[in-house]
Amino acid sequence: MRGGRQVLRRVLALAAMLAAVGAATQACAGTVQRSVTNRNVSIQTVVQFGDNVRPVTIEESSRVNIARVIQIGGTGTVDATIIQNGTRNYANVIQVGGTTNAAIGQSGVSNTAEITQIGNSTNALLLQIGDMNTGAVRQFGRFNWLAIFQFSR
Repeated sequence: MRGGRQVLRRVLALAAMLAAVGAATQACAGTVQRSVTNRNVSIQTVVQFGDNVRPVTIEESSRVNIARVIQIGGTGTVDATIIQNGTRNYANVIQVGGTTNAAIGQSGVSNTAEITQIGNSTNALLLQIGDMNTGAVRQFGRFNWLAIFQFSR
């Protein structure tokens, strides 16, 4: 029980920090996007902050696919979709907003996905098709919805 309280305190501190950052950056919304892609490796990172963040869609089909989306919005909706088809797939989504929506679809031998959402309403969909699937979803909100489908080949 003691460890659970420490985790809860850390999560609340993170939420407060992210809310402060979101409040401080509302007037100056921004997006940073970096990507490297070839047939062997695809790495894409998108970071968004501000009141009106745009939906993010990442599609990767290299042998090794790595995608990370960080969205810190105001009270509005933040959306992220990641689709990966390769031998090894890794996806990470971190979202803060009034309503957070994340969808990750992975097909490969080894799939790993992590979703962290903080908002009034959090929604997540995770689909993994492969022999070694690992998924983790953390939702902090009043209304949480989650569906996880993991299939082997």
